[in-house]
Amino acid sequence: MEEPKKRLEDVIPNEYEAVLLAAKLARKINVRRGIQKEQTAVEDLGKLDQRKVTTAALDELISGKVKFERKSKSPDEEAFDLT
Repeated sequence: MEEPKKRLEDVIPNEYEAVLLAAKLARKINVRRGIQKEQTAVEDLGKLDQRKVTTAALDELISGKVKFERKSKSPDEEAFDLT
């Protein structure tokens, strides 16, 4: 029997943090794909990953390909970090 796919909540319990990480990763993937498109011959463009960048980002987060860590801050900095 196949194990169920891991959920994003199992990897990143805070849903707001998960959204921010996925968005940041999706932007990086989008830039990476743009560079790949420029360097790829026209006839080979169909071989590139065709998934949406958000889907690719979520898959990478769930599969554990991307590592992240929280920077700990003091309570004062955390409340009003406007810089």
